[in-house]
Amino acid sequence: MAEVDPSHSPAEKLTLKDFREAVDARLADRSPEELRALLRFLASRVRPSERLAFLQSLHADPSAHAALLPSALLEDISELARALPDKAREWEDIWPENDTLGPYAELLEPLTVLFQRAQEASERGQHALAREAYRALFSLLEYTDAQGRGPRPEHLSHVDFPEARARYLRSVYFTTPPEQRAPVLLEQLRSLRQLLPRAPRPLVQEWLDISSEPLPDSELFLRDWSSLLRHQEGPDADAWLREAIRLSQGTRGLRELAFSEPSRHPRAFVELLSALEREGPPLAVLTTAREALAVLPASLPLRATVASFLASAAERLGQPGTVRSARWQAFVSQPTLSRLLDLRDPLPSESERVPLLLQAARHLEAVLQQPRAPSGSMAALPEAGDSLEVPAHVDRRLLAHAWLLAHDWEAAHALAARESALGWTFGDNPQGLVVPAFLVLLSGQSLATLPRNVDALWRQALESGTQAGAWYSGGARHDEALRERLARAYAEALPALSLTSAERERLREWCLELARKRASTIVSRQHRRSYAKAAQLLAASAEVLWLHGEQARGNLLLAGFREGFRRHRAFQAELDAAVASAPKR
Repeated sequence: MAEVDPSHSPAEKLTLKDFREAVDARLADRSPEELRALLRFLASRVRPSERLAFLQSLHADPSAHAALLPSALLEDISELARALPDKAREWEDIWPENDTLGPYAELLEPLTVLFQRAQEASERGQHALAREAYRALFSLLEYTDAQGRGPRPEHLSHVDFPEARARYLRSVYFTTPPEQRAPVLLEQLRSLRQLLPRAPRPLVQEWLDISSEPLPDSELFLRDWSSLLRHQEGPDADAWLREAIRLSQGTRGLRELAFSEPSRHPRAFVELLSALEREGPPLAVLTTAREALAVLPASLPLRATVASFLASAAERLGQPGTVRSARWQAFVSQPTLSRLLDLRDPLPSESERVPLLLQAARHLEAVLQQPRAPSGSMAALPEAGDSLEVPAHVDRRLLAHAWLLAHDWEAAHALAARESALGWTFGDNPQGLVVPAFLVLLSGQSLATLPRNVDALWRQALESGTQAGAWYSGGARHDEALRERLARAYAEALPALSLTSAERERLREWCLELARKRASTIVSRQHRRSYAKAAQLLAASAEVLWLHGEQARGNLLLAGFREGFRRHRAFQAELDAAVASAPKR
């Protein structure tokens, strides 16, 4: 299941351990002449400004540590720390207040070099020196002058802070007595989380991957680490506990953790199912997902992710009934546009899709009648860059999608008719979707042959419609894929939606009246940024009239706005542009 894989970050790097092993493997069978040729090739790619440093590196003695004497490195860090107050006074005398870094900018290059020297100490196994150096460097980045200013991690673009953090924690591990490692590292982890709040959560796996040297007493540490974390609260402690269990006990331990306290460690189910899915047999995933859904609280949004694992495993096992049931559970637990389309897309025909989509629409309607979840600054933020535990934000646009895709245009009309003629772009006003959908339907044209303004209006409706019910975007690629799915769904649903002549007339009159009301309100209130939207809606309405031989009525609609708002030159220009792009009548 591609949706969730908590064991890997989206921007994962090659670890130093893996990199070194790969380099050694590629050099192992090279002859001396081949190595010389490779070195010449690498030299040809060195930038001119770095050629001298490259030549010096060829004379370096790997066993020489003169530049890494503890007193030299630590004294250089102390000297830079003593310069910070002077820089603060210099700012007061010279630098403007609106400069975000001021004289501290002069310290960025030496700071970067000091981080590189601390890294060298770590790579050479000088753990005590690396610990003191990194601790002092991190303290420098916490320095704050009287105005709350100072050098910060985000200013050091050439320092890999997740790697520096991993090296520091590894050095703490090596220099701490075994019986004290767990509490000391927990304290250091929490301190670093405050210093580097934007960095990914630090994990023990990083300390393992940063070097090919194994951690001594790792089994004892993981046991003590797990025991300590079981008594801690919060998402960080829970994530560290899951990792410790996975590293020490594998899927067996994750299963025990998940099922022992489902409400306290629900994410353990996700990690367990991810591990089982990577191991291969879909039956184990299917069985475990079913067991998880039986014990997880019914109100937990994370049930949707578990149900998605169930659907994926059932699909691999050729169990279509289980796939449909699992996707329904996923939709009910976290109703989003993507999950709504998951219900619809696998079914082969509109006749089979409609009953399920009507059921989904009624479920959304019931959810909307419940007390609204907090929004804005009061809303729950996604944990660890995902929304597994965030309740879906059901809104009226999502319900409008469900009614339209279920061919219930009357329900969609009733939903939209209650709303204001403004506020189509932001918020959850369904008119921005329903009116363009009705104009497409009333045009009688295929989506490929729509008049220009109707087509543009429909494309905008699809663009904003992908955000229906969404608080957190899945990224540009996700949004584009969702737009394409939504467009395909409507390309199949709209042609299958039939109207009688009387129904067409009623919908057309409602759309025309709403277009007049919206355009009049926008222009009369001088919402200049929306003049183009008003003009486009009027031109699209006229195009629908023209398509059905009502040229005079379409022309009269536009003439009324030209006359009524003749002094609004900016609006008149937008209307001219919209009409000029329409077919001549």
